[in-house]
Amino acid sequence: MPPWEEGNDAPIPSPDERKRQSNFTKLKAARKKVEELAQAVRSDAFDDWVSCCVVTAKEPSEWTQARILYESYLRHAKNYGRNRGQRAESVQELATETQWGRMMATLFPKKRRRAGFYYQLRLRRGA
Repeated sequence: MPPWEEGNDAPIPSPDERKRQSNFTKLKAARKKVEELAQAVRSDAFDDWVSCCVVTAKEPSEWTQARILYESYLRHAKNYGRNRGQRAESVQELATETQWGRMMATLFPKKRRRAGFYYQLRLRRGA
């Protein structure tokens, strides 16, 4: 028996099966690319929210609870984009609380208080 045939009992996939596998591979790659681009949209909306809606608090009494900041982010991110199509896409790619918390952790320290986590930030008027 030739060495290239030893232990090779796996059936050779049919052309239809190879095409199906190829399609799934392409779909998986496309989904990965979409997720990467979605992260970019999320980050852009987050950066825009930080620059437009929050300022550093000077006193601990001005610190804002994380939940209130997250709700402000959601309101702002729903309107992020230059046109209706971009805004619709940004709504689909809103950050979850966990994703938002991770983005916040890269920029701001948080403090645990009795009522929850607080950031040394305050919302701007109208935000």
